[in-house]
Amino acid sequence: MKKYFSFILVLFVIFALFGCGNEITSGEIIKFDETQAKETILKVWVDDTDGKLMEEIKPAFEAANPGIIVEYQHMATIDCREKLKTYGRSGYGADVFQFPHDHMAQAILDDLVYVLPDSLMEKLEENCLPVAMKIAESNYDEKTGTFTGTTKKLFAVPISIESVIIYYNKDLLQSEGIDLPKTMEELLKISADYKEKHGNYGFAINSHWADAYFLQAIYGAFGWTPFGKDLNDQTEVGFEKAESKAAIKWMLENLKPVTTGNGNTDSIQGTSLFEEGKIPFLLSGPWSVPGFKTANINFGTMLIPTINGNQATTFAGAQMLAVYKYSKNIEAAVKFVEFMATKEAGEILYRTSGDCPALKEEIINEIPGIKDDESIQVMLEQLSSSVPMPTIPQVTYYWAPAETMMKNLWNKEGNIDEEVAKAEKSYKASRDLAS
Repeated sequence: MKKYFSFILVLFVIFALFGCGNEITSGEIIKFDETQAKETILKVWVDDTDGKLMEEIKPAFEAANPGIIVEYQHMATIDCREKLKTYGRSGYGADVFQFPHDHMAQAILDDLVYVLPDSLMEKLEENCLPVAMKIAESNYDEKTGTFTGTTKKLFAVPISIESVIIYYNKDLLQSEGIDLPKTMEELLKISADYKEKHGNYGFAINSHWADAYFLQAIYGAFGWTPFGKDLNDQTEVGFEKAESKAAIKWMLENLKPVTTGNGNTDSIQGTSLFEEGKIPFLLSGPWSVPGFKTANINFGTMLIPTINGNQATTFAGAQMLAVYKYSKNIEAAVKFVEFMATKEAGEILYRTSGDCPALKEEIINEIPGIKDDESIQVMLEQLSSSVPMPTIPQVTYYWAPAETMMKNLWNKEGNIDEEVAKAEKSYKASRDLAS
């Protein structure tokens, strides 16, 4: 009886399937493995405070990758790495996470980063700015745990790129009859004259005048970069090099008198004064643009002028996306970071945040609005001569000695030879304690 009932049930199912009119046509193959496939949930941590970027990225990526569902969580870039460390090798952390340029080496040493395929590296090298790729690639040797390997590997995907440039108030320049300076010497003369006339210095900084990230533009004009010409010699920062000391001497003798006078490195609130329309020039980066727009400042942008006839050389910075080494969804995660380096994702990034995608100019200029975006175009020109932010882990120990050195010289009128020696010693002590 049971066998007879089972037979009738099978016949019923067959008739139900093939008696559905036009829903199933003759010869059509039903692939039950596809219709019943399990969806992949991809956890993504990115710094997207208002959620506008991921609101558009999520459906665009999912449409191109059926079966992968993106779960987005806002996470500050400086927090991603620290929080992910708590998951260890469990595989339960984010599948994809974001960090800034100078966190990559430490993320690698923390055993968090999955090495991306060589095929993806080759594809990105065709589409991304070379300086951005230099930040994303590393010669880390997993066997020795050092960054002295002979082969470059791709550890992250650069999604946005940035450099400091100079912003100016168009209305103020016009009302004051000020022409755009072609050299730093001209800019400093304008600043001095403006101070004499209005009480405020005409040239200020978005940070403070001991911030080595900003000051690299000046160091570079004198031919100096930390960690040697390839920015990867961790044995010494190079504070005591002749080029470094020449740049510092120039700053103290020429920059300080017409930007802070006798004040400290942070005595002038440059960004506030610029947004209030009280000063004509500000050294800053793209992160300041939303504030300028909110303040209704009619601003323009220009390259950092030459110093003693030499080109200013800034640091190129980037925001990076990496795949968590112990993700349970490696294949899907690699697809996501690859998608974020496409023109489609770059268009969404620019439209929702105003950030500059880390793509080659010929590609991003096809994105609506970018070709006419003066700030982006000037920054791209500045980036053409920029050096990549050092990605060796020892860069962590560069910033504090560099800042202390300049504060002692700028604020306390210290001796250059003594202060550069102290900075070098401080760097080596911090490095050695950590090793």
